[in-house]
Amino acid sequence: MNIFQPESLRRNLVLTFIWLWVASALAATLVAFWLAGRSAQISFDRILKDDALALATQLDWDPLGPVFAADTHTADYLIFDSLSPSRFMVINQNGKKLIGNALLTLPPSADQQKAGVPLFFDSDTDNGSLRVVAIRMENKQSRGYAWVVVGESQAKRNQISKELAAAIFLPAIGLAVFIVPLLFAGIRYGLAPANAINNAVSLRGIDDLSAIPLSQVPVELRGLISHINDLLQRLQEAIAHERRFISDAAHQLRTPLAGIKLLVDDLMRTTQASPSAPPDQEVLSELSKASARVTQLVKQLLTLARSEGVNSIEMSAIELGSFVNDIKNQWEPIFSKSSKEFNLTLDPIALGEIQFKTNATLLKEILTNLIDNAFNYGGMTVNFELNLHEQSVLFKVRDSGEGVWAGDIEKMLTPFWRGQDHSQHGVGLGLPIAQKTCSLLGGTLSIQVRPEVEGTQVTVKLPL
Repeated sequence: MNIFQPESLRRNLVLTFIWLWVASALAATLVAFWLAGRSAQISFDRILKDDALALATQLDWDPLGPVFAADTHTADYLIFDSLSPSRFMVINQNGKKLIGNALLTLPPSADQQKAGVPLFFDSDTDNGSLRVVAIRMENKQSRGYAWVVVGESQAKRNQISKELAAAIFLPAIGLAVFIVPLLFAGIRYGLAPANAINNAVSLRGIDDLSAIPLSQVPVELRGLISHINDLLQRLQEAIAHERRFISDAAHQLRTPLAGIKLLVDDLMRTTQASPSAPPDQEVLSELSKASARVTQLVKQLLTLARSEGVNSIEMSAIELGSFVNDIKNQWEPIFSKSSKEFNLTLDPIALGEIQFKTNATLLKEILTNLIDNAFNYGGMTVNFELNLHEQSVLFKVRDSGEGVWAGDIEKMLTPFWRGQDHSQHGVGLGLPIAQKTCSLLGGTLSIQVRPEVEGTQVTVKLPL
């Protein structure tokens, strides 16, 4: 398997660790090389100073000034260097050379140098680049002073620096042969739990949405796996809900469809028996009612399905007073025809031209479902109220029926629930549709029953 795949976590980790190792190894090597070179320079300067002091031991002092007691051969022997010949000279205060094999120029700062304190400097001469030390020697019983100057070639030091570099860099490069494979192996081992989690997630499917155990999950990944487990649980609940919904919908459709089939079969038999006889009007009436019920059920199922997963809807301004009057004009004839009473109560403020931003189609769907429920199950009187309260619009639909038990309020919002004494008018989708639609509009739906109110009251609260 190629580990250098695009967006590969292993690739990113390998590259990150390699760059970190290279940078740290390079920095450590450079620092070590600098420290070793500095230590070598200090050591060479100390040896160079010792050579100058060795020459200084050959100085004698008479009343007129310094005198070098040894010959040139002895002086060469005192500062002998097997790697490169040393250059030296001894001069008095007047610049007269007492002894030496080279003419070395002192820097201007030499005049301020204290006696016995070595002065180190670099000098370019005919003999090449030299590292030079100069020590001013004095004697209290004699006049004047002498400069002892010794220089050695920088080539020796450069050679030692190269040897130090090889001694430091080569092991570091050789170490990479072991470090890089260890990095690969370590990252592979470190990512093993992530691979195991990947395999565990890949095994999950529609038939297995169980949670992933956290016992073997690294601490750094537990938050992610916890969120995945929560997602799996919600997905499992959603699938279970959809399956129940489909089962309930199939059950609800089966009864009216079976009735329609029986009515059609009965109508076909009578027609075959008496082709010239007119169709049975009672059978046609029942067939019409059954088909109307199926149509209403399918419409409500589609409405409920479309409300699932919707995050935003289009809003527009409506006039509250006019909107509620349209609702009243729609339902008053229906109530009158059934000898029932429909009362509309408006907040005086709402009678003005108040612009209310909402979705008129969805709001009408909510109120139609609530009024329809009250009309079918709520006794002989239905009160429809509109109130404005604390920047909210309250729509209240209250009937005069016997109501339900307080413990059944939550069940009333469950699809297909119709209570124990349900009739054939509905299928139990009106309130669930109203609640979901109300949520889409940014509002809430609440239910009050006896003894808080007479009958059952459903309140829709929407932000003004």
